[in-house]
Formats: sequence, structure tokens, C-alpha cells
Amino acid sequence: MPAQFDPNAYTPARTLLYRATARYFFGTIYAIKHRLEITGRENIPTGTPLVVVANHLSNSDPPLLATATDIPLAFLAKEELYTVPGLKQWIICYGAISVDRDKPEKSTFKAVKNVFAHDWALGMFIEGTRNKNPGVLGKPHTGPAWFAKANKALIVPVGITGTNTKWGKAHARIGKPITPNVDTDITTWDIMQSLSDLTGFALPERSKTIDAL
Repeated sequence: MPAQFDPNAYTPARTLLYRATARYFFGTIYAIKHRLEITGRENIPTGTPLVVVANHLSNSDPPLLATATDIPLAFLAKEELYTVPGLKQWIICYGAISVDRDKPEKSTFKAVKNVFAHDWALGMFIEGTRNKNPGVLGKPHTGPAWFAKANKALIVPVGITGTNTKWGKAHARIGKPITPNVDTDITTWDIMQSLSDLTGFALPERSKTIDAL
């Protein structure tokens, strides 16, 4: 199935709406619910394509990542989310791009190029799904490294902690940018090491086989 996304999602008006929602709506929620602490925002480069990559603990992580970075992010979202009534329209409005994780379509890659062309960044979770074993990062996927290399983008790692607890304190620690290596496996483990440093979570066992998305 071709990727589902709104090609008009990255207009100046939609960008303003996105940033206002991330700052004032979700920012307020996270300040109250999780006493969110954000560090390292000065590490986010400007004037260059970016792939923002985080670990994943909760369904609330995508808007939290937008709040933490304060930049417009288009997320790759699994196709299953587009079958949830009402959710499909909401996430497409905010720039999400559907992806078949088993067999990505060419339309997905075209949509990503459209994101960068409009000065948005791509948001991805390297574990691919929520990690239900906090303290140890999940098995990584090479997708973030591949998209960064293909689009000559820098990678900004963000370590998220605390969002898996209902009212616990949460942190979003933004690390220094990573330049992608020609070898996506090397880049993937560079990202994982940075996320481990930022979260304090242990690395998973290193495997020669890593899923794409």
C-alpha cells in the first residue's frame, strides 16, 4: 500500500500550528504530568537536514519528542495506526507518514524527501516499537541510519526516560549530532551508544542481523 501522508502538511501555517501545539498544549501536559526536564537543546544543528532518533517507552513519546526539540518533526508511523478511528486524520494532519515496516514503498522515501525539502526534520524511534523492558534498550533498526545517509542528514539522538510511569518525572536529554557512516550498521550502533549514554540504559546484545524498520 502506498504511504499515506498529507503533502500539504509542511506549509508555514501547518508548521506554526504544529509548533504551537507542541509548545503550549503538550508542553503544559508534560510539565504537569511528568515534570519534564529537557537538556541539550543547544546540540540541535540548524540549516541542515536532521533525523531525530530516540528510544521508545510510551505512546506519548512522539509529541514529547516534538516538545523537547522544539522543531517540526514528521514521524514514520506504522500502518496499523491508520486503522484507529480518528487517529489517522490527526497524525496525518501533523505530518506523519505511514510505513509498511516489512516492505517499505517508494512513496515512503519520496514523502521523506518532501519533509526535508520543507525544512522539517524526520522523527524516528530506533527500537521500532515501545520497549517494555526499561533499563535495557531494545534491538535497534537500521532505518534511521539509512534515511540519514540517503538524505545527507545529521542524526540527533534523544534519550527519553520516565514516560513509562503514569506520573513519574521524565527527562529528554538531547545528545550531540552524529554524522552517518557509509556503513549503516556502524551508524546504528553509534546511535545506540549515544542513547545508552543519555538514558543510562544498557545496550542490547549486539547482533549482526538488524531489522530495517
